[in-house]
Amino acid sequence: MGVGEFLSSKAENEWILSERKRENWEMENYPEGEIREMIDIYKERGMSHEDAVTVINTMAKYKDFFVDVMMAEELQLQVPEEDHKVVSMKEGVAMFCAFASFGSLPLLGYVIIPATFPSLPEEMLFTAACVVTGIVLFLMGSVKSIFRCVYYDVLSELP
Repeated sequence: MGVGEFLSSKAENEWILSERKRENWEMENYPEGEIREMIDIYKERGMSHEDAVTVINTMAKYKDFFVDVMMAEELQLQVPEEDHKVVSMKEGVAMFCAFASFGSLPLLGYVIIPATFPSLPEEMLFTAACVVTGIVLFLMGSVKSIFRCVYYDVLSELP
């Protein structure tokens, strides 16, 4: 899971950077078309033609800045930071740790019950381990739903 998260994040960032390279090429080779696209986007959002032309022509003077704005406005892509591979690695490690720790919680019943009550028959140990596993999964789902509700409550309060 951790390796998958790392590779997924890294691949997405590399794709975004390739899109940025393409937009940069378009800006170098056909700036009029890119400027016209951005003016149209700003007009669709309610800006007057004159204001959109002023804003876009001012931004177009700063090529790197303008390409980053095009990425956000036109493609809805956020350009990753310079150290995106390090960030991807941290995401992979976090996913591994979360998967290893939370993935092992349902198995606790198979460790704790036999260690605590070694004299119980196998059928009772298995039943108790299944009950403990069910309780742990229920508790994990409950905690997740609490965090989800808090997250959506915070989002609903944003303007």
